[in-house]
Amino acid sequence: AMFEDLIGQGIPDFRSPDGIYARLALQFPDLSDPQAMFDISFFEVDPRPFFKFAKEIFPGKYHPSVSHKFISLLEKKGKLLRNYTQNIDTLEEAAGISKIVYCHGSFSTATCHQCKLQVPIDKIKDEIMKEEIPYCLQCLEAKDKKTKRKKDQEWEEEEEEVVGVMKPDIVFFGEGLPESFHRQLREDKTKADLLIVMGSSLKVRPVSLIPDTLPSSVPQILINREPLQYIQGFDVRLLGYSDTVVTELCKRLGGDWQDYVGVTDSEATSISSPKERVHLFDGGLWNVPSSSSEEEAGKTKIDEEKEGIGRIMLG
Repeated sequence: AMFEDLIGQGIPDFRSPDGIYARLALQFPDLSDPQAMFDISFFEVDPRPFFKFAKEIFPGKYHPSVSHKFISLLEKKGKLLRNYTQNIDTLEEAAGISKIVYCHGSFSTATCHQCKLQVPIDKIKDEIMKEEIPYCLQCLEAKDKKTKRKKDQEWEEEEEEVVGVMKPDIVFFGEGLPESFHRQLREDKTKADLLIVMGSSLKVRPVSLIPDTLPSSVPQILINREPLQYIQGFDVRLLGYSDTVVTELCKRLGGDWQDYVGVTDSEATSISSPKERVHLFDGGLWNVPSSSSEEEAGKTKIDEEKEGIGRIMLG
């Protein structure tokens, strides 16, 4: 199985100085916290910040990375039990991966918060690209019909009909994860014989608990920019940009692994090993915190979202 949270291929990150949160802070100075953009309570009051940003991750704007292709080949070879992803950009599907669990939903559909009408995301593409709020056509039609009936029958004025906003089906803060996540994990944790965590800080529950749900006999590999000192269960840590690490793995595997992801023999990778079973690639960080507490270790977080992918793979 695999868990991933990849970012790369020009995909915008959230927390860097010029990332999405920084830009939202400038555009919406009244926001107490730019992360409120993903808070369901705030969205229901003011959806503008979210739709100011939404076009940046609209499906089709970016292309699968080397790491996505690697996961796809794992599936083609029958080695992938499941790809648990916190990403919402549907790049897994673009890479040909089908054994996916979207832990935080995805950008493939949108649902009206008022009447619950669900539509393919392309139905609200025009509004998203124009940074406009997409309102529910079914609600608008119902409102128009009610208004016409009022005129025809001279009804007394009633409370105005509410028109819902079409929200992409991604999980916001304050919303629970899809039941499909919990159901699939209960099934997969008894079948997995290897866990690969790729490009994730593993700080958001319940996804962060996945490594601890597996039997201790299941090996765990981390492919990430930083070592995640607050999680000690990894048997091997390959630290660096996901694409760099995967490129080296495919180069060593050779054959169709190398061909499928487009790796050439001429690509040289610099690797150092500061500790047993810890290997540093380009972009990797090995800065063990002075404090051993989880809280202190958590403060050393690097913006892993800048890297490109974030998944957990079970295999």
